[in-house]
Amino acid sequence: MRLSPNKIEFLAEELLATIERHPQIHIQTNSDLVFRALADVIFDDMKREEALDAEVDEILEQYEAQIRNQELDYGALRAKIKRELARKKGIIL
Repeated sequence: MRLSPNKIEFLAEELLATIERHPQIHIQTNSDLVFRALADVIFDDMKREEALDAEVDEILEQYEAQIRNQELDYGALRAKIKRELARKKGIIL
C-alpha cells in the first residue's frame, strides 16, 4: 500500500487522537513525540510492504513463462505468494 506523506500524517493524527481519548491510556510525554513515533512506524511498515511486493514481483518474473503456459490466475498467485512470504517474515498484512 502506498501512502502519501499527508496520508501518513493523517493516520498518525487519528491514532494519536484515539489514544488520547482512551480512558485507560495516559500519555506521559509530549504528544508531538508520540505523533512522530506513530508516523515513523506507519512509514516503516509501508516500506516493509513495498519490499515484500518487490520480492513477490521477482519471484513471479522468474516463473513468468510457466504462469503464462499454465494460464494461472496472476492476481491470485501474487496474493498467495505475498501471504506466504509475509507469514514467513512475520509481517502482518
